[in-house]
Amino acid sequence: MSRRANRTPVGGTSAGRSEAFELEEQNDRQLDGISAKVAALHSVSINIHDEVNVQNRLLDSSTETFSRFGGMFDRTRQQLTRTLATANKRFLCYLTLALVVGLFGLYYIGKIVISRLFSADDAALGH
Repeated sequence: MSRRANRTPVGGTSAGRSEAFELEEQNDRQLDGISAKVAALHSVSINIHDEVNVQNRLLDSSTETFSRFGGMFDRTRQQLTRTLATANKRFLCYLTLALVVGLFGLYYIGKIVISRLFSADDAALGH
């Protein structure tokens, strides 16, 4: 892809012309090398641009998700505040106790189920 292949130096000796041709060929090779590097850099910059666009869309989606979660959290907090303001103290104590007992019950049931699953896996594997 020589840009100056048809150029001939004017005047001078044949050694001077030969040297001039060689310098032109070196320039052409270096220009070709630079052109290839610019093309590679262009390709990389396009890939970076595309990746930045993908990341921006992901960030926008995450922002929307967190905004919706924040709205739901605020509504839940407001409802809990209203419930606590209007509820009977004894009822709240029983409700809290029931939640704590329920969580421990779920933990205990989950622990039993998981231990049985692992023991069944071990028996199936012959351990």
